[in-house]
Amino acid sequence: MFPSPAMLFLYPLIYTFIGICFLVFVVYQYLVRKLRFHRPKNFPYKGQVPNPAAKGKKAVVCIGDSITHGNVSANYVDMLERWMGEDFFFYNAGVNSDLTYTVLDRLEAIIAAQPDFVTLLIGTNDVNATVSKASLKKYYQFHKITPGALPDFESFQQNYVEIVRQLKTQTKAQIAVLSLPVMGENLQNEANLKADLYSEFIKTLAANEQVTYLPVRERMKDFLKSHPKKLSYEYKDTIKLMYLSVIKHELLGQNWDKIGLSHGMDLTQDNLHFNTRGAAMIASLVEKWLKQ
Repeated sequence: MFPSPAMLFLYPLIYTFIGICFLVFVVYQYLVRKLRFHRPKNFPYKGQVPNPAAKGKKAVVCIGDSITHGNVSANYVDMLERWMGEDFFFYNAGVNSDLTYTVLDRLEAIIAAQPDFVTLLIGTNDVNATVSKASLKKYYQFHKITPGALPDFESFQQNYVEIVRQLKTQTKAQIAVLSLPVMGENLQNEANLKADLYSEFIKTLAANEQVTYLPVRERMKDFLKSHPKKLSYEYKDTIKLMYLSVIKHELLGQNWDKIGLSHGMDLTQDNLHFNTRGAAMIASLVEKWLKQ
């Protein structure tokens, strides 16, 4: 029995639809792997440190989340490697979506790298998890928070103190803690007001524990205050902007600076991740500290 003319017309449409669905599935899986499971170059894996390439150089471990990982933003660790790679070996210990909880869980490998210097830039996701139920749900789904645990300022303080004290007692490293970068370019949004509080704690802890404090937040806030502008997006748009930015970068080949400009932003492209200017603010503070 031959197919009807109507079916002959529908077959190409059905095959096209199936093809599009398959392509969307492949792209989705690629992006999930890149965002959730990818690890940066020179990541300190358990059992694989110290890296032989670090021999004869001063080892620096940069601990953090996606801002440090640098695969959804400009990469400040890569900047440091380009600027200072002759004398220093940089481990990138950044993991997307990490909180202080998950950094604690992987400190053993960082300590085993036998670093001479450690930078700690963590807490953005601890703040973000308190801002909305949608954000909190995402961290549970990604297994970044133990089921039943509820991130808050007190748990952040406890985790942060434990990280610093383990690094102090189990390594010979000089340690620098960094205040939290801006969370959106509206400095009065809820996330930024909370990040101010968290950063004040980091600054006080640095003085109490006698480690170096690097004022990333202060530098970024000063820049935004001196370059006021009307914003096209607010912090509530962050998740949408994050996925949109990744699609523009991965599928359309746009760089982070161009994406940030298209979203009307000066330092970030999605409120949380940074363009070249924002990443360079972090890198230059670390560079100055290492040179001293």
